[in-house]
Amino acid sequence: METGSRARHRALLLLVALTAASPVLADAADDALARQIAERVPALAERAERACRAVVAPDRPAPVEIEQAIRETGDAVSRTVTSDATVSAAEPLLSELATRIGDLDTVPSLSLHQLRNALAASAGDTARVIEGRAFVLALLQHIDRSGDGRTPATAWQPCLVGNEYTFVRQVLGTHGITGQALLHEGGRQIDRLTLAMPDGSTRDVYFDVTDLYRRNADALLR
Repeated sequence: METGSRARHRALLLLVALTAASPVLADAADDALARQIAERVPALAERAERACRAVVAPDRPAPVEIEQAIRETGDAVSRTVTSDATVSAAEPLLSELATRIGDLDTVPSLSLHQLRNALAASAGDTARVIEGRAFVLALLQHIDRSGDGRTPATAWQPCLVGNEYTFVRQVLGTHGITGQALLHEGGRQIDRLTLAMPDGSTRDVYFDVTDLYRRNADALLR
């Protein structure tokens, strides 16, 4: 159980990591935007939790299908949007993605929301940037609070496998992932990532992907 001071410190680290990664926040009104993001996060915490629960629901596409669709859309956006003037070309691509995986606001994918945030930033939509960054932070906090990642028994719940990589970069500050393995521990499926840390050390962290693994397996048997 985290103490109040440690929880606040972790929340601050998450916000610093998020704002440092954002050219929009770095370029203008950093403090004001950071405050607005921080103020919005608590209202989005329940939405982040619901999104993570719903991603394995039987009436939703399988997690692997969701992530594949997001990757394909991201590739299409990168080919289509070549400047701020062509940002609007992403709209039909995102609309098509929504028909494949559902309301994008309810999909707990950090990479998806970072893509949408980048597009909003290019379009100069500050309100959308604030809302989107706040939801990314709410997702990061939800994952962070689901465990401590130090052992298979206390593994983080990533909501989607792709979130693991964003999480370790933005929250743990890893310099890279040097190894990955799927472990089977007491009927659970655990992703072990070996991280290269800034001080030159390595660190193993654990993510529980059992529910995602089972939902993907169920989809294959349909």
